[in-house]
Amino acid sequence: GIAGCVDFVNHALEFVYGPDCKPLHEGRIAGVQTLSGTGGLRVFGEVLKSFGHTEIYVPNPTWGNHIPIFRNAGLEVKKYAYYDFENSELDFANLIADIRKMPEGACILMHVCAHNPTGMDPTIEQWKEISDAVKERG
Repeated sequence: GIAGCVDFVNHALEFVYGPDCKPLHEGRIAGVQTLSGTGGLRVFGEVLKSFGHTEIYVPNPTWGNHIPIFRNAGLEVKKYAYYDFENSELDFANLIADIRKMPEGACILMHVCAHNPTGMDPTIEQWKEISDAVKERG
């Protein structure tokens, strides 16, 4: 169907969220199989827009096609600090500060691993802090 191979999607969701995930079993988490990362982001942008979102935050820098993908889906693209260009390292303090300044319920694009184009990823400990900051924003 249009959402992809149902068995594949269901197995992927269970793998990601775990077999005991209550929101998954309650039908509060959905998934679709997309053609590619680019296609997936376009679908994601359309879904965000259809649910009333008007903007998305992306890391600075981000992969070159991310901004036009979300703009073409009708979203305003805003940036949050990610990379310290002068020192060639993660700009962690400003990343956290920017997340804490975002409006409640903001949509945030995060590169979970192999950040493109920098290759600079947060440590496990930093991801925990990022998670806490995002949860604070609802």
